[in-house]
Amino acid sequence: MDTAIADLDEAVVGFRASTQRPAYRQRLLKDIDFEGGIASLRLMRSVERESADGTGPSIRQVATDLGVEHSTASRSVDALVRADMLSRSRCSDDQRQTRLHLTERGRASLEATTARRQEVLASLVDDWDETDVHTLTRLLDRLRHGFDEEFGRR
Repeated sequence: MDTAIADLDEAVVGFRASTQRPAYRQRLLKDIDFEGGIASLRLMRSVERESADGTGPSIRQVATDLGVEHSTASRSVDALVRADMLSRSRCSDDQRQTRLHLTERGRASLEATTARRQEVLASLVDDWDETDVHTLTRLLDRLRHGFDEEFGRR
């Protein structure tokens, strides 16, 4: 089992590194109206996910979802508000808090990059058996849930 765990560790670390490469980021963002980077896209995806109940998330909720410090999320939110990708509104329950919402421009950019990311994934597994794709998806989701259960979402 030690070899299997070492191999899994190497695969996880290697995969994470692969998705951080400049060529990958450039391909995702090519010809898309977006000045931010991958971290900004992750933040916007978090706002989208955390808005499922109809209310926008707070900066703290987004920071928790992303596993980053509140101050880091706050600076990124400020930049995305200036770029007209996000907007803020006061929370109706607690006027000290703000709620985040994707703007029309932010939603369009997020949809375009999501479609591009899915195109890239599709091209990488194009010659895979569909069962293998489903198996990988199921196992990655299982691993992610294990991390969430063990380490929480901060």
